[in-house]
Amino acid sequence: MVRKLKEILDPELKYVKNERVAAVLVPITFDLELVMIKRAKNLSRSAGHIAFPGGIREKTESIVETALREAEEEIGVKRENINVLGYLSPKEVVEHRIKIHPVVGIVSSKNFTPDNYEVEKILVDDLRRVLKSRRIADWGPNFECAGELVWGASSRILDDFYLRIVKKFGSVDEFFSQESSSQH
Repeated sequence: MVRKLKEILDPELKYVKNERVAAVLVPITFDLELVMIKRAKNLSRSAGHIAFPGGIREKTESIVETALREAEEEIGVKRENINVLGYLSPKEVVEHRIKIHPVVGIVSSKNFTPDNYEVEKILVDDLRRVLKSRRIADWGPNFECAGELVWGASSRILDDFYLRIVKKFGSVDEFFSQESSSQH
């Protein structure tokens, strides 16, 4: 599966140095589960939304360092337990003037610990089921992860992932086919 994932991801970041940026980790477990978070309701930005672990890049960090730091802070996965595979296209959050850079990685640990301030709960769902839940609404694509509606920037990130899979493999089912014999 790692080989197939690398085939659809960008090997290099698409990044303009002076833009205000954030980075998110799109964490996938070895069992092909997607990990997302439900943001705490007390946050000033995107409170209660379903999102990927991530945040604003600090001046001295690279995009990857930001994604790994935020994943460690928000879901408790140590950096050394994340294998970065590649990147999806940046997505702009117009209302906050932020460009989000998605970093896709395989997490080797499933010992998730939510940050009590930022994360209401951690959502883990079968990646195939999440991708196949895709629906198009008036406001754009949306998905479902662990029974929660994914919309906004997070759904645009998932939609990029979905569309890359369909373009390369023809369907989500074809992407996941024959993986039982070659999972890694």
